[in-house]
Amino acid sequence: MPDQFDRMRVGEPNPDAVIWRYLTFPKFVSLLTTRALWFSKLSILNDTLEGTMPERVRESVRRGYREMEEWFPDARRTQQVRQFVERNEESGRELLVASCWHAGTLELRRLWVEYVGGNEGVAIRSTPRDLANSLAVAHNKWWIGNVEYVGFERFDGMSAYQAHQAHLRAFLKDERFSHESELRIATMNLVSPGCLNPDGSPPTESQRSGLVYSTDRAGILVQSRLPLLIKEVRTAPGASKWHCNLIALLVTQAELRCPISRSTIRECDSGSPRGREQYPPAASKESH
Repeated sequence: MPDQFDRMRVGEPNPDAVIWRYLTFPKFVSLLTTRALWFSKLSILNDTLEGTMPERVRESVRRGYREMEEWFPDARRTQQVRQFVERNEESGRELLVASCWHAGTLELRRLWVEYVGGNEGVAIRSTPRDLANSLAVAHNKWWIGNVEYVGFERFDGMSAYQAHQAHLRAFLKDERFSHESELRIATMNLVSPGCLNPDGSPPTESQRSGLVYSTDRAGILVQSRLPLLIKEVRTAPGASKWHCNLIALLVTQAELRCPISRSTIRECDSGSPRGREQYPPAASKESH
């Protein structure tokens, strides 16, 4: 089959790098049950700067728009020009969805704490190429690449053209999150062929007839060939033998032949996982 990774890549991500996704137990069960990977829209991720322009870049773009204000004699159109930047950012944060992975050969205790928060989750291992090629892709609005971490208050390394591209802003994050060493794959918040609604229901007849967008949708589930995606399942630090056996049973029932191992980290502080993604999300308001 054609290599989807090469068509999607932003920058030069290593196609064979080791990547991990940390999942609470309910998220892991959802993945196995729906055989679909959750993509959350940028506006509900934990980082409020997701998909926005760094401050210096935003000011540079605004200066260009201020020159345009003189083209219009009426106040209404002038006000519209003044809102171009904010509207561009808002629409991008609503329209783009992403699945976020940690790029690194080793587990990180901090990520177990932040994204699992206890001893009953898992981390699944994959590679960028297998991630891209495992997904049901029905259009060309897909991107995969490593996130660049910058100081949002002082970074000015984007042209005005780049700043207007929501998919490029999606691969730029504040340096506060650099420990995540994130590789992400992003697409549009569209229920296209191969996608499910957030509650796991199949597309409606109207959704199957074309690419359908809804502001009410927190994200999409994208069907994935799990045997290609999942190279290993690793149970959380401190997981009980009973829990490890349950994970092994679920993996077997899902007809996966990947190895199952215990975390190399002996213990992990308990606590609530970070509310990074609204997942499992509330049911979509669309009729089914």
